[in-house]
Amino acid sequence: MDELVIMHDKQVVTTSSKVAEIFEKEHKNVMQSIKNLTAENSAVKKMFVEDSYLNSRNQQQPMYYMNRDGFTLLAMGFTGSKAMEFKLKYIDAFNRMEERIKQTYVIQKQDSYMITDPVQRAKRWIEEQEENQVKLAMAKRETKDVQDNTPISSKDYQVLSRKIGQKLDRYLSQHQIYNKNQVALLRWDLNNAILKAAGVPARTLIKQKHFTAIAETLVNWEPSESTLEKMKAY
Repeated sequence: MDELVIMHDKQVVTTSSKVAEIFEKEHKNVMQSIKNLTAENSAVKKMFVEDSYLNSRNQQQPMYYMNRDGFTLLAMGFTGSKAMEFKLKYIDAFNRMEERIKQTYVIQKQDSYMITDPVQRAKRWIEEQEENQVKLAMAKRETKDVQDNTPISSKDYQVLSRKIGQKLDRYLSQHQIYNKNQVALLRWDLNNAILKAAGVPARTLIKQKHFTAIAETLVNWEPSESTLEKMKAY
């Protein structure tokens, strides 16, 4: 069953068309299931890559490549003893393909100091330096992603709430607004502007990466025209 999985872009994958064939499902239904999964959670998108293939009539048709995680997630919805049998075969195929790749990689990526031929040793040493640079860049990017996506601490949340309150108080003072209904409208407007800048539905979902956009919004905030119009009723 090794044909269940293939190498694509240096990764062990299978395809939606192969899954449809093996599990005896309509390919369009498998495609729709994948679309539903990726729509539910953006984190799932990296497990699937949309592409195309040529059908028996030499026509291009859409399909998805999926890695082991994508297949596992998709196959969770397949039930029955036959489905279970195929799931196990798929997982075994993924495991064996990845093990072969790992063994090949170990042979090909022998450390430079272990190579006796001076020319090959020099080539391998250059490769090692390039690989280290790539690893370093990836580590920096992953660290930044983690930091950016870290939710704000309770202390930061309190600081943010205080800054928002101070911004509102300054506006109320400058425009001598005391009517509680008007104040409520302005508070809603400012809070809505903050959430819009961060792209989240609630303050508790604000992350570290949102602070720059929020800071700019706090500096430049002015009530929207619709809010000012509603204030005239009070």
